[in-house]
Amino acid sequence: MAFAADPIVPATATPPEAVRLAGCLLPGQFLVAFDLWQQRCCYASPQAETLLGYPSQEMSLGLLYDAIHPDDLPLVTRASELAMEFMQLTGQPATDGPADASLSPFTIGFSIDYRLRCRNGQYRRVLRHNFVLTHSDSGHPLVTGSLFTDITGHKTTLDVRFSLDHPDFAHWLRTRKGERERTGDELSIREQEILARMLAGESTAAIADSLFISYFTVKTHRRNILRKMKANGGRLAHLDADMVQLLA
Repeated sequence: MAFAADPIVPATATPPEAVRLAGCLLPGQFLVAFDLWQQRCCYASPQAETLLGYPSQEMSLGLLYDAIHPDDLPLVTRASELAMEFMQLTGQPATDGPADASLSPFTIGFSIDYRLRCRNGQYRRVLRHNFVLTHSDSGHPLVTGSLFTDITGHKTTLDVRFSLDHPDFAHWLRTRKGERERTGDELSIREQEILARMLAGESTAAIADSLFISYFTVKTHRRNILRKMKANGGRLAHLDADMVQLLA
């Protein structure tokens, strides 16, 4: 998976929260901060170079995704998509009042472990924990943090495991799996929303901004929509060739 280059922004844009957190890290950890609005990395702690060999000033989201082991990448992408779908659902306001702040998608942490390629070509097993570093005055996330911990010496299996620190996540996954087995590969509510916006002429970047999700999450949804359209044939026949071209 290749992404456009997104070099670190000038040091003046570094969130102070990221610098403070980086000062508390263990030797086997490093931190990367991601600006959701500029769609670029805005900080990488010096420990990143120690562990991976990539200079902090060269760190980018594209580099971190391209460095994921090819066998792990589909699982990491899918897990991230499921986590985002769940967090968006829990963040929907109730019909009779505002959303419960304790269920805000912006306060839920996401963790996943996988293999990450170092600059010398070797792989390290890392545990990545994603969380929000800074919010806007209205509560929307502005900068997210990814804390990487080297667990190479603690895990020898090749499976990819992920978790969300919300008590209902495991039940939601089981329920969702059962529903999909019964109904087939239908478009999710989020996918329908993104498809409608794309057909209305909105760009991927504009959709990401309006839905408060990352540019790369929208691209993942686009690929899944196209896959489901091809798999479902007649049941999604109302989506014509022009729409397929738009999603491709």
